[in-house]
Amino acid sequence: MTSMQMARIKASALESGSSTPFAAPSRRGKSILVGLRKHRPERIVNGWLILIGIVGAIIAVADGLTRPPDLDFQPLPQSMQYDPYSAAFLLAGITLPLAFAYARRARASLTEVLFLWFILCTTAYSKDFAYIRLPGAPLFVTDMVLIFLLTSIYIFQRRSRSRFPLVLNVSLALFVAAGAFAAARGFWGHHDSVLVLRDSAIVGYSLFLPVGYHLTRNWLVIRRVAAWFALGAALSILNGLAQFAVVPEQRRFVSGIYALVPLVGVLVMMADRLIRPRLAWILAAVFSIGLLLSNSRSVFVTIVVLFVLALLVPGLIRRKLRLLTSITALGGAAVLAGSLAFLYLHLQSERAYAVRVAGELSSGILHTSKDPYWQFRLMAWKEAWNRFKQYPAAGEGFGIPFTFDTVDEDVRPHNTYLTVLYKMGIVGFLPFLVFLSYYFWLAFNAVGRNRRDDHVTFLVIVILAQVCFCVWGGASLLLESPYLASLFWAGVGISLRLTQALDFERSLRNLAKQKSGGTTKCSWEARNLEVIQLSA
Repeated sequence: MTSMQMARIKASALESGSSTPFAAPSRRGKSILVGLRKHRPERIVNGWLILIGIVGAIIAVADGLTRPPDLDFQPLPQSMQYDPYSAAFLLAGITLPLAFAYARRARASLTEVLFLWFILCTTAYSKDFAYIRLPGAPLFVTDMVLIFLLTSIYIFQRRSRSRFPLVLNVSLALFVAAGAFAAARGFWGHHDSVLVLRDSAIVGYSLFLPVGYHLTRNWLVIRRVAAWFALGAALSILNGLAQFAVVPEQRRFVSGIYALVPLVGVLVMMADRLIRPRLAWILAAVFSIGLLLSNSRSVFVTIVVLFVLALLVPGLIRRKLRLLTSITALGGAAVLAGSLAFLYLHLQSERAYAVRVAGELSSGILHTSKDPYWQFRLMAWKEAWNRFKQYPAAGEGFGIPFTFDTVDEDVRPHNTYLTVLYKMGIVGFLPFLVFLSYYFWLAFNAVGRNRRDDHVTFLVIVILAQVCFCVWGGASLLLESPYLASLFWAGVGISLRLTQALDFERSLRNLAKQKSGGTTKCSWEARNLEVIQLSA
């Protein structure tokens, strides 16, 4: 590093909101102008967020106690004609103005708080919220929020384009191009235009990637995203508990992915000792109940995959006793789940549900030939593979219903990778595979480079959440589902932003140490400082 690329960081008193510019090296060896901006430490949880939680809890419990039974509960959407429950409208309508009040109190932008509100409602009411639509048009709330966020980011705020590695840009562009070609084939073939638009969501919701990237500019926003996500998941579990109290014979009550992701986050923070033990155990108890209410075998398979990653990937848990702390945290969660199951077994309805969960888990893993749900997936995957073999290069295109044998409804294969393969062919599947592989390679390497930074825990949590989504997509919908694909792609953008932020702060710390002879210890957060880029 030359002297022209070295920064002279002057110690000066900063007023709140002011910034001191200085030069710093960029990735291409040039100097860029950055600054340290001092900001007041804002509380993530304020009175308005507490009020949102109370109102949301009342709506969730009342909805659960009054909702009609759904004995064949399907957690994923099957049709464009799904009618969401009115409680989703109520939660979205009441919490939106409260969210704007939260933004004013927390000094957050309206764009940021709209994103937080979307995360809350999506995790709380997933399918019901995602299927709130504009009357008379095939435009749903997820689409409207995406359009507004992109307009705000690129037109009103005039943000620069996202700076991603070339491999990610090229692979994502090829994936989107393959989807556009598949949609064009659907329209040219005079297929149902509504189904073509529905299938286009496979690539369309990738636009949430720049949304997640641009809206998480500092660590305060990252913490807000985590808090609102956890609150939404807790509301979903409250709703499931209320349904369970009324109709315990229902198959499942909660979408398992949105109970597993916050539980993983809590366990990682426990292992890194970044959360108070009492609060951690309370949250772990809530989300463990959500896992039981989800009654999902995909969740248990995902837990096994995460446990293997925690043991094998270097730096995933930062402490030196990584193996011991991870085993302790996961073992504690297992003991907690076992204790809850023990309490269930002492009541008749809870005993019947626990036996049913254990029976379905056993049949889905040990006796697959007798499990109707597993047999359905095998039939659907076989049909998807046969369709791929007919059009291996570019797939069959969008807009063709997925019906076969005695199945008259467009159920889709319940495997997002097979869906991409048979609808978009090799030209769509290979870019998506390259994108995922290179993304995880970048993310895990960033964890290894920044393992001593306290903020790397947030990156680890987001990476593990993305692993949960990817494993979940192997036996269910992911890219096709608005309430799953939106947060999946946003998570990709958030993690890419975190990798860049961690690498940039590490380079500044190294730069300061070189200028001070290795005696300076930088801690931006300790000084309430935010590193901002002023010019390139």
